[in-house]
Amino acid sequence: MKLTRTARALALILALTITIPTIAAPKKKQKFDATATAALLEAATNRDGDAIVAALEAKADPNVKNDEGFSALMLSVLGSLFGDDEKVVAAFVKAKVDLEAKNKFDQTALMLASREGQWQPLEFLIKAGANVNAKDGDGWTALMLAAYNGQSKCVEDLIAAKADIHAKTVDGWDAVLLAINQGQGAAAEKLIKAGVTVPKEGPAGTSAPVIHAAYGGDLLGMRLVLESAPDLSARDKDGWSALAIAANNNYPQIVMELLRAGADPSLKDNEGRTALERAVETGRVEIAALLGGKWERPTPGGTKISVPCKLAGGNVDGFIEIRESDLLFSTVFPKPMNYYLGGGNTNRAKSSKALTFDGSVAPSFYLDTDANSKTGQKPDMFTKAAAGAEYSLEYGEMGTQVEIGYTNSDGQSVARRVFGNVFDPTIKKQGEYLDTSADDYYPQAENNAGVLQTSVPMSLFELKPGKRVRVVMEVGSCGSKEATFKLK
Repeated sequence: MKLTRTARALALILALTITIPTIAAPKKKQKFDATATAALLEAATNRDGDAIVAALEAKADPNVKNDEGFSALMLSVLGSLFGDDEKVVAAFVKAKVDLEAKNKFDQTALMLASREGQWQPLEFLIKAGANVNAKDGDGWTALMLAAYNGQSKCVEDLIAAKADIHAKTVDGWDAVLLAINQGQGAAAEKLIKAGVTVPKEGPAGTSAPVIHAAYGGDLLGMRLVLESAPDLSARDKDGWSALAIAANNNYPQIVMELLRAGADPSLKDNEGRTALERAVETGRVEIAALLGGKWERPTPGGTKISVPCKLAGGNVDGFIEIRESDLLFSTVFPKPMNYYLGGGNTNRAKSSKALTFDGSVAPSFYLDTDANSKTGQKPDMFTKAAAGAEYSLEYGEMGTQVEIGYTNSDGQSVARRVFGNVFDPTIKKQGEYLDTSADDYYPQAENNAGVLQTSVPMSLFELKPGKRVRVVMEVGSCGSKEATFKLK
């Protein structure tokens, strides 16, 4: 069939349209200002937020790196900024920074922020779209770095951002076991609440989780592992049980948690030694007593008040003496102090099966500074022993990883964190919390070889040597005894 002249022309046009390639205009390479780029690197190194924003607005290269491969963004998130974190991260994003750039250690800016606990820039990086599941060459993620370093707020933020809570390193470690191994119980707890379970076994070539918890030395971490019903006879490569490790490393509360959970103190390591023998070898007097060894009850100086206490297994003795310008309060239980922490109704672990009691043995000392029971604090159904007292030193048992908050006598909110089981001391004036911060004094509960001790400046109680006082000592639900004497 012959084509008409018009058809041939149309065919030629179509052929040219198909065969002639489209030539795209070359992309114009963005030019960065060298002076501004140098200023950006310096500002990021110094974490000067305002200077960082100014340099980026002056056309600095947002992806500039130092000699160690750390970008300006990475340097910015490694510590606290002098400026607005959100504004700084927004400026980097606007300048088209590479959020997934890595340093020579194969870590992104988000991973570094997580590791260092910089939760504010972390949140803004997440909002900007940074990959929360990026991994380094060993398979570590931002969540693992945060858990390993105990950065609980970052762990919380990453979980909320849908980070993979079950991810593992090349060697088989997950975030929860890394936290437990490093004694970061608070971080481990957040992961468990998010749905992670404590594994029954550690990564290949390592010990069981209960062994990692013993080495970690964190009470909450051990409690979390014990709740998973682990094999308490597990050993490390030298045949050491968790109980022996805790005894050797001077972790009395972990020793008690293991004993309450049913750990066998008679287990021997590869050298044929028990946890008790390891405690004796290393001079852990209190732990040796907790494990059934000999403990000679100390006898502090000063005036003694003795309160019979069946719950504690005998009398609880209180001693009050002057030490320079302070009053030293000592409480000696029938067994070392740590035997009782976590054993009563307060803060008892879910895993506890033995060595527990129903009640409280927390002591309190009420001071009637004018020795007149008709003046001072008025009694009520909860503080009968405090009748007539002007001041008191009271202990309350507190649990692991908690924040204690109260309102002092000036109406101010006061808070502090507690790690591990403690007898937490507070000083009150006629039943109201006494703010001692003006004197730069904060009451502390000291464990002196199994004896509970707290030293208080006499001036806080408006007392001087030779003053006659009436002191009532109360021991939890056991009752109270009193004595009137001159301070000496």
